[in-house]
Amino acid sequence: MISASLGYTIISGDMQKSLERVASQTTVKREAQYYEDNINKVKTVDDFLGDYKLYSYAMKAYGLQDMTYAKAFMKKVLESDLTDASSFANKLSDSRYKEFAAAFNFGTTATDAQSDSQETDMIGLYTQSFADEGTNAAKESTYYSAAIDKVQSVSGLTSNERLRTYVLSAFGIDPTYASKDFLAKVLTSDVNDPSSFVNTSGNAKYKALAAQFSFNADGTVNGTAQTAAQKNAVMEQYNITVPSIVTTKAAEYNRAYFDANISSITNVDQLISDKRLTSYIKAAYGAAADFSDAALKKVLTDSSYASLLGYDTMYAAFNFNSDGTVDTTKAGYAAQTSAQISATTTAANNMSGAYPTKIAGIKTVDQLIADPQLTSFIKDAYGMPQTLSNADLKSVLTDSTYAGMLGFQGVYDAFDFQADGSVTSAGAQSASEIRKVGYSADDNLNYYRGKISTLSNVDELIADTRLTSFLKSSYSLPSNMSDADLKSILTDSSFAAASGFSNVNAAFSFAADGSAGAMSGPQSSQQTTSVDALYAVNYDNAQQAEIDSAVANYKTRMADDKVTNVNDFLRTNLTSDTDRSNDKLPDLYQMALRAYGLTEQDVPRSMMRTLLQSDPYDPKGYVASLKDERITNMMRAFNFGTDGKATSEVQAISTAVLAKYGTSYASLATLGMSTGPLRDKAAKDATADVDDFAKKIVTVKSLDDFLADSKLTDFVLKANGLEPKDYDKATLKKIFTSDPTDANSYLNKTAPTKFKDIVADFNFDTEGNLTRSKIGAIQNVGAEERTQQGYLQMTLETQQGETNDGVRLALYFARKAPSITSIYSLIGDQALFQVISTAFSLPSSMSNMDVDKQATMLKKFVNITDFQDPTKVDKLMRRFTAMYDLQNNTDTSPALTIMSSYASNTAALNRISKR
Repeated sequence: MISASLGYTIISGDMQKSLERVASQTTVKREAQYYEDNINKVKTVDDFLGDYKLYSYAMKAYGLQDMTYAKAFMKKVLESDLTDASSFANKLSDSRYKEFAAAFNFGTTATDAQSDSQETDMIGLYTQSFADEGTNAAKESTYYSAAIDKVQSVSGLTSNERLRTYVLSAFGIDPTYASKDFLAKVLTSDVNDPSSFVNTSGNAKYKALAAQFSFNADGTVNGTAQTAAQKNAVMEQYNITVPSIVTTKAAEYNRAYFDANISSITNVDQLISDKRLTSYIKAAYGAAADFSDAALKKVLTDSSYASLLGYDTMYAAFNFNSDGTVDTTKAGYAAQTSAQISATTTAANNMSGAYPTKIAGIKTVDQLIADPQLTSFIKDAYGMPQTLSNADLKSVLTDSTYAGMLGFQGVYDAFDFQADGSVTSAGAQSASEIRKVGYSADDNLNYYRGKISTLSNVDELIADTRLTSFLKSSYSLPSNMSDADLKSILTDSSFAAASGFSNVNAAFSFAADGSAGAMSGPQSSQQTTSVDALYAVNYDNAQQAEIDSAVANYKTRMADDKVTNVNDFLRTNLTSDTDRSNDKLPDLYQMALRAYGLTEQDVPRSMMRTLLQSDPYDPKGYVASLKDERITNMMRAFNFGTDGKATSEVQAISTAVLAKYGTSYASLATLGMSTGPLRDKAAKDATADVDDFAKKIVTVKSLDDFLADSKLTDFVLKANGLEPKDYDKATLKKIFTSDPTDANSYLNKTAPTKFKDIVADFNFDTEGNLTRSKIGAIQNVGAEERTQQGYLQMTLETQQGETNDGVRLALYFARKAPSITSIYSLIGDQALFQVISTAFSLPSSMSNMDVDKQATMLKKFVNITDFQDPTKVDKLMRRFTAMYDLQNNTDTSPALTIMSSYASNTAALNRISKR
């Protein structure tokens, strides 16, 4: 019989060839092929347990062949959730059961059409899409405003796809179906000629579009394609029509429209007939979109009815009589029309908007003082007299004592000028102080809008220094302009023109004698301001409520396994349940499209069905063939198989692997440490690391994501007993992108053997992208490979044990060594304990000792951390086989002679020590 020492040396010298010899055996090859062909045809754990060839093969692969009979026990093991510390497999002390459960997808992989993280991401994109609409609309409007001024022929517009799309979309015309030739004929039509092309061939939308351009019949222009008014009208139409919600810009247009038109309303029916005005009022007061015109009319004219519905403030904001006419006695004075107030507001806002940029560029106090617009704005914002001299203002900004003496300490504190007039590294003002200036400016604007309609003559305006300061700031009037000159500008157009301030005169409606006429509209400017303020607060609240309703409905329909297949997902709200309250909300399919910037024209329902049943991770699949990143990302937000049924989410690693890594990491973190505070802290830190890894790894969408986070890579390496500092990012990328089927690849030829399992654990392809190809129905590719490998190893060990049990024991110990993280693991495994006791000639009576005493004794001979080093393990196995040969009188060898001499010397020393 060959010695254990020689047998182990031969086999371990080239383990791969030894395993290949076993794999080539007819019986082994046939059993392996059956397992490969059938394991992922299994549907349930009972199917698996019922197929003895599959079940027994797997049990042997994990060293559990002695438990093959215990099917009920093993079913509980396989159905354990390894992420749950209290699950059945996790509570078993023998780690082989956890390894066995982790090799299959029975207890850890749940089917879910959309995971919680996928749902959160998609809803986030859906919500963000509404905010993006405003940003995109503003971006397109900015482009249009600049580009349309350069258009010198009709072809310049029709051939520019971006401009053409903008104008057609503004008027609700689908750009897909509008030809360039047709559009050119529309734009060159005379809208005032009944027989023109647009009037004979175009619909109302095209007629409205044609009215906003000034092309000649031959397509040329006289100056520009649009007047300023026409351009603004198109931009307004675009911002109101294209976004599905009221954007900030659209809200500004709506407010301007309301302010400009409300004063011309002479009766309630005229107001009700203007849908844009009524929509504005409803939004301002939070009325539902389906609040009827009849109800609105009654609220505006009947205080009792308004009170009954809770709209007292709406009634009070208008001056309609019960018959619908305007009560002119309540309207106030017309120092400015609504349009003029709106224009003044715009001027004030322009100054306020320019301030942050201007002040950011100020480097010295003299630079600020030299800008009259800035000084006027600052004086108005901080309530300083416009007559305050530049010298005094400079002193206020640079001298705390002087500022305090004038009562302007707050102004000094609001700026960061040094005594020499320079600024600190932070600039003249901090961001928070700049915002405060804006708030002050807004307060002054609100004061102005509330006050102006109460003025019956110009003298009342001149007497209010807060109003005059506001006007000087808004219209860049000289701060030292006298009240007499300001009065003349407001009442005398000739004087205003001579002074260069015709725009200020035009902004007011004072008569030559300084009087302001009575307003005839249904609101005073104070009332108009109150409606505007409510609208500013409520319009976005109303649309947010719509978004929230859609999101809540989405979560309800996707929850509790309600979507188990593609048909469930594609059902409308109308057909999915008996709840009628959600019928007008967007369907699941529609919300998914919007979240990823797609429309039903881009992806019809029939196409969506095909997409959902395709693999979005297959580089040669249907989804990839469309070459549309939006569609790819949308499909990766859902989990359906080719059969249309919900499946598991594709993640970087499975939950079983996550659990395996977590257990291994935690064990290795306390490896060799004695019980005490240091070990407790290490265990606590390891638990935190495991939790952190679990949270982060689910967000990984590619190999690059994984490699970019050193905490993730370090965790994986440590969990597999590897030292992170030995592997840089480039090396890891080379390993993960190697072809595991190529014997000459970096993974197979250069990288440590452990990396084969690690690469197999991750669902990355050789390009570093997530792939579903490694995921099996019952067993993933990596786990199947490990099972096949385990079966070969167990078969090799069994066959070697038939001729020499010492070889079997040595091979078994070498295989299990990396997983030994506790001295008690040696005591609890009879085979492992036999190897150690034989290697160190420990007495057989030792097994009768108290377990803790056994552990104490073993620690004198072995260091648990050495089992992570293959070289030290091999050295120990050579010692064991030599001692095994000595104890079992097998053929001698040089190693045996050395070990025999060592054993004799040890025995002699023991005898001497006892004397």
